[in-house]
Amino acid sequence: MILVIDIGNTSIKIAATDNYKIISYQRTTEIDFINDCKSVITQFPQIKNAALCQVGRINLDKIKQLEKLVSVFKIENHIKLPFTNLYQSTTLGNDRIALVSGAISRIEKEESCLIIDAGTCVTYDYIDKNLNYHGGAISPGLRLRYESLHNFTANLPLLTAQTIDNFIGNSTTTSIHSGVINGLAQEIKGCIRQYEQKNKDIKVFMTGGDAQLLSTQLKSRFFATPFLMLEGIYYLYQFNKDL
Repeated sequence: MILVIDIGNTSIKIAATDNYKIISYQRTTEIDFINDCKSVITQFPQIKNAALCQVGRINLDKIKQLEKLVSVFKIENHIKLPFTNLYQSTTLGNDRIALVSGAISRIEKEESCLIIDAGTCVTYDYIDKNLNYHGGAISPGLRLRYESLHNFTANLPLLTAQTIDNFIGNSTTTSIHSGVINGLAQEIKGCIRQYEQKNKDIKVFMTGGDAQLLSTQLKSRFFATPFLMLEGIYYLYQFNKDL
């Protein structure tokens, strides 16, 4: 059993994980991070190691305190990857490395897959049947879309995401919800169709903080996997621990 940690842009997730099963899971903050890690370690004293993926900001002292509690494996570009990276940028984000690895841990041999992560941004990541990672797309997430409408106009209110029953808005509020929720849902559907044209049997995973809300608006066939990031972090730890 190890402690798996995802330091994202909007929240920190920690989980006691054993053989790809999430035994204990919680969200925490930078302020409570160390105390919550200590609490999990106290509950599961067999935890001696942690695997960490960081894309959000956190005080370096917090990481140093964590390293005094357990041995920490960090997701970084130099680690061994279970896929061939064909991305042309000099670096691939740690979160995308973890997501791709989580999907690979779930697919069968010679299956291709598309991972849709609906968080602060919506990312699309494609892996072909030979485990080549090609990249995909990055798009604004729900919160960014709501904030953009509010921040870059004079009179539109700042709303919070919610499911919609009708795509035709009959007020400013319902029109904003339709434009944001239905707009992103249609984007996702169109993106899935594009990838299905490349491979009709492609396996589609959807994860991220807004995945559950968006899934109610989508009728495309995909696998909703709320812990895909954590599974990928665990998989990368296992993949690298004997090197």
